[in-house]
Amino acid sequence: MKKLFRSTTALGMSLALAWPATGFAQDLDTCNVTAEIPLFPCTVDGTVIRSAEELSEIVAETEVPQVQQQDSVAVERGNVDAQEEQARKDAEAAAAAQAQAEADAAAQAEADAAAKAEADAAAQAEAVAAAKAQAEADAAAIEAARAEADAEAANQAQADADAAAAAQAQADADAAAQVEAERLAAEQAQAEADRAALREERAAERQAELDAAAAAAAAAAEGQSNGEVVTEEIAEGQLRSSSEEFETAVTGDGAEASSDDDSGLSKFEKALLLGLGAVAVGAVLKNGDKVLSRSGDRVVVEDPNGDLRVLKDDDALIRRAGDQVATETFDDGSSRSIVTKPDGSKIITVRGRDGTVLRRVNIDAQGNEYVLFDDLAQEEQVVVTELPPVKQSFAAVGTQDEAALRAALEAEMNAGQDRRFSLRQVRDIKQVRALAPELELDAVRFETGSAAIRPEQARSLAKIGRTLSELVAADPRTVILVEGHTDAVGSATYNLALSDRRAETVALALTEYFDVPPENMVTQGYGESALKVLTLADEVKNRRAVVRNITNLLR
Repeated sequence: MKKLFRSTTALGMSLALAWPATGFAQDLDTCNVTAEIPLFPCTVDGTVIRSAEELSEIVAETEVPQVQQQDSVAVERGNVDAQEEQARKDAEAAAAAQAQAEADAAAQAEADAAAKAEADAAAQAEAVAAAKAQAEADAAAIEAARAEADAEAANQAQADADAAAAAQAQADADAAAQVEAERLAAEQAQAEADRAALREERAAERQAELDAAAAAAAAAAEGQSNGEVVTEEIAEGQLRSSSEEFETAVTGDGAEASSDDDSGLSKFEKALLLGLGAVAVGAVLKNGDKVLSRSGDRVVVEDPNGDLRVLKDDDALIRRAGDQVATETFDDGSSRSIVTKPDGSKIITVRGRDGTVLRRVNIDAQGNEYVLFDDLAQEEQVVVTELPPVKQSFAAVGTQDEAALRAALEAEMNAGQDRRFSLRQVRDIKQVRALAPELELDAVRFETGSAAIRPEQARSLAKIGRTLSELVAADPRTVILVEGHTDAVGSATYNLALSDRRAETVALALTEYFDVPPENMVTQGYGESALKVLTLADEVKNRRAVVRNITNLLR
């Protein structure tokens, strides 16, 4: 209040002192120092002023402070002015800053707008470029798709053309194949018919030969034969032992044809020459067989069907030292031999004109007669598919004792097989032969190209040798087939002759070491036709021998 009084109302207060005033201070108005004539009493800062004099005193008391106040006001006004100037400057600066900020903002906005415009332009250009690229890519894709479609269409057209051509070619090939198949079938049918006719013809010829041989043998038995009889006594030096090789080598395919001059022929070959008309390699015999090889004791021939067969003297095995042998040869080329043993027993054998044994009868020293086999009788045709099934088994002699060997050899006798066959059928038809179980003589392994066995190998046959001797003693009609086999090294012709020699060697060893009667054994070689180990290499396991008890297969 004092500050206000001092500054603005000093003059009014001094003028108001002239007027007196009454009343309580709280009821009085404040002295109006600005009025021309103040009303008294009035109050100044709660003090009752009753007259102008009191008011003047108060004004006087307040003059110095008023001056000071005025100075202070002036200073304050100066400060205010300075502040106002500063405020103006600040305002100007703020305005300038605001203007600068606005200018900067405008510049930034312009720059942003320019950048945006540039970015928009770039984006637009990029979009245009992308659109162009996409359009080009789409066009390229369309072109590629069109090209691919064209290529696929071309490929499909080519494939269709190729398929059509292939189908046509296949149809042509099928037609040609059908024609060829029909031609081959016709040829095969004709060939089979020819073979059947040939078989029938050969069977008829064979039967005619058998009939002639049977008639000649019967006439000779009755003493009515006029055939030439040759008698000889077998000396020790005439025989080969099982440990010795044959005197002549086995020849194979392609041997040069030799003359039929009998000056260089063996007895067997001379007999063949008489019976079949030729023995020279390459010659065709009377029965249509072609001679492929000869070795003195054996001749390998090929029949018109292409089958190989080895011809030999089946009586060579039964002739022993001290035997008296009387051989009568008949006009048809067949023969009958009577081998008389030192004990008076006899072995009567009828052979065909090719040397094949047809009938054998054993007459013991007591006069008992045993027919071992008889192929002179009419044989029944074999239908292989009608034969009982056989489970192939390979039993080795070395792994069994004599009781087991005997049981194995008698197994066929207990098999319930009631069909009977000729010896020729047993020898030539493997399905018939398989009806009798085989026993492999595993102790015997031949050297390559050899038909001899060492004495120690022969002695290792003791168990089977004793067993066979006991079987024959128990049943003199017993017939044992001894088979020889080779590996696949060499020609089929060579191996067939070699295997047949090996079979004869084993039979000789069984007789030499264990007294198995030779008349109760028949030998046959099968060459490389029954390999135990399927290989074309030199395999010792294939150079083997086996035995079968074929007694109950023979009629």
